[in-house]
Amino acid sequence: MTADGPRFALDHVVLLLPYDMLQNPPAWITDQLTVSPGGQHADGKTENRLVLFQDGTYLELIAFVKDDPEKRSGHWWDKPYGVVDFAFTTTDLDYESLKQRFRDSGTGISYAEPKAGGRITPDGKELKWEVTFPTGVDRGNVPFFCTDVTPRERRVPVNEANATHPSGAIGMAGMHLEVEKRDLERLSKATAAVLGVKKQDNDQFDVNVPKEVKKSKQASIRIQEVSKDSKKDLALTLRLQTANHNPRDAVRQQIGDGLVSISFE
Repeated sequence: MTADGPRFALDHVVLLLPYDMLQNPPAWITDQLTVSPGGQHADGKTENRLVLFQDGTYLELIAFVKDDPEKRSGHWWDKPYGVVDFAFTTTDLDYESLKQRFRDSGTGISYAEPKAGGRITPDGKELKWEVTFPTGVDRGNVPFFCTDVTPRERRVPVNEANATHPSGAIGMAGMHLEVEKRDLERLSKATAAVLGVKKQDNDQFDVNVPKEVKKSKQASIRIQEVSKDSKKDLALTLRLQTANHNPRDAVRQQIGDGLVSISFE
């Protein structure tokens, strides 16, 4: 992101799991990451737990409550299991400017009016935020926005214990989007419009994170053409950065017809 662009930061990434896996995270998660409590969302459809990082970002482990098909049906995350979405945050979302940038982009993508969201924490605290969702495109192709109404540290309660991970992960290196060739130009223009920057020839965009971590590198959104052997039009990989940048083996976990993809840099 350039200094004259809007002050957005990568906020969190959404990893959809079966409900029993959310309640009892498997070793392929807990051997790498420290899982913290979450709660049930205000609509009663989904429940989450959090993986918090030193840079103020977090991985949201989410599931439909008791895998109820009625709760899943028609939901924006009614998708195969895996990384399904990601969010930016800001302290002051200029909604009209965002919409104007998309009108100028010619992508046919825009954003709906902000809507209220929230949940209750396990210790009884009420969290409130506003979410602003993209329109004209499937979820996960471009970020949605999560803007806090209650203090952000309530929603993202990072401390030394919960942000220390077996993998050595200290924060997010960003997102890697693999998309169909026909969508590459459009989504690259859309990402530029979100950030208020010019489209990059290499389809890689620098993004901020909420907190600066010593020796961390610049986070980014990378967009490239999906591999020929992929069965998906869109494949999302969460990229995490580790202390001293010691890469670990990537997580590639098949769950039903979905694939969890997390890499370490």
